[in-house]
Amino acid sequence: MLDNIPKSKISKRGRVKPPFDEDIVHEYFRLIRTKDIYRLLDLFMDDATIHEPFSKSEDGNGRLQGKNAIESFLTVAMMASAGLREEVEIEKSKVRRDNDMSKIIAYVTFERGGKLQAKFTFEISSEENSNSFQKQKKIKSLDIQFVK
Repeated sequence: MLDNIPKSKISKRGRVKPPFDEDIVHEYFRLIRTKDIYRLLDLFMDDATIHEPFSKSEDGNGRLQGKNAIESFLTVAMMASAGLREEVEIEKSKVRRDNDMSKIIAYVTFERGGKLQAKFTFEISSEENSNSFQKQKKIKSLDIQFVK
């Protein structure tokens, strides 16, 4: 049952270690590159929000809420990333103890001919997993801003 899980992710008691919040951010970018929309959507909470400068939303602010709304954005992001080189730098995460939510900022430099830098601010929180008694960390919100 644990055959597909790297040994570094399995504790001495044979349990799968929960991912660090930074692992979720790296997985987000990996899944964008590999174009795995189903696993990418699974990183997000059902009521997650994405705020980004390209979408026209009902509120006029480029804010998408819920997996149905963010799926089309993520699909476009996967298509747009084809042939792009990216470099991801993650700032140290900030954990808010009162609600078990962490904020991770990733600066991403995209390159295809010219360079463009964006700031991705992830808010990661715990969600009850219906299949077990453990909480699972997922992306609650993602804010994307282009900085250069």
